[in-house]
Amino acid sequence: MGRSVLKAVLPSAAVVTATVAAGAAVFVMHSASADDHGATGRSISAGEAAATESFWTPQAMAEATPEGERPTKAAKPTGFTTLSAGKTAKAFAGLKTLGVLFYTTSNASKHFCTASVIDGGHADLLITAAHCLYGGGHYHSHVAFVPKYDAGKEPYGIWTAKRLTVTSGWKKSSDKDLDFGFIALNTRGGHQIANVVGHNTLAINTGYHDWVNVDGYPMAKYAKSDHPIYCRNWTKKKFKYTREFDCAGYYGGTSGSPFLWRMNYSTGIGKVVGVIGGYQRGGDVDYISYSSIFDKDVWNLRAAAAKTS
Repeated sequence: MGRSVLKAVLPSAAVVTATVAAGAAVFVMHSASADDHGATGRSISAGEAAATESFWTPQAMAEATPEGERPTKAAKPTGFTTLSAGKTAKAFAGLKTLGVLFYTTSNASKHFCTASVIDGGHADLLITAAHCLYGGGHYHSHVAFVPKYDAGKEPYGIWTAKRLTVTSGWKKSSDKDLDFGFIALNTRGGHQIANVVGHNTLAINTGYHDWVNVDGYPMAKYAKSDHPIYCRNWTKKKFKYTREFDCAGYYGGTSGSPFLWRMNYSTGIGKVVGVIGGYQRGGDVDYISYSSIFDKDVWNLRAAAAKTS
């Protein structure tokens, strides 16, 4: 399913409704022009959030694996030197706004992706790939974020999810053009995460060709230091609603990694113009990554996530 670009930041005909299903509040933003691009999500109770924080012990985090996304082993590059001049991601100490997103699936398996803090107005929001929040007909459970996770260290603690938000189109058909989502976080010790670690901002309609910094958390098996990685390169057009980023080393776990544009390298803060996901759920080889194009759809989804948090 392809998508069309919404023509307004928040359609004037949009209305937010809420229902209750299976004990969880479910909200839907109905758009008069494009129902598939509206927001849908799952609220998480305070009790479930408390259980989540207790669930993610160091042992549980160590047991988490990538889930059916991104390659889990190195592939032999085909014409790789022509793709990106042989670029390979490097390990580094990480960014305060970047972290590991832990979750469990409907069969109770432990998994992880990458997520980052983004400006949500009054709300504490993360941005990641939609497939890191919803898959197989279910929203994920035990969703928790560990900013600047590094080799088992949790310098800023565990932050639990309050609400998960994806587009209706992703929930209905896993539309590759809509593989992005937002997480509203609970406060921790009375503090909002943006006031503790800072936040990036969202940028849309920047085109296909941007110089970006892509940071993420590959599975430790292939990044033996268990540190996050980064790489900088130009993006390019793959399809109408897909951009490509070429650099080796982006194994399983890096889904949701932000494409940071105009990044301030001294502060680590930038503008998010994409996240690893979309076509092939972000790519089926470690040296080519994809992102759904960010336009009004992601802008409106962020607004809905903030409004309902």
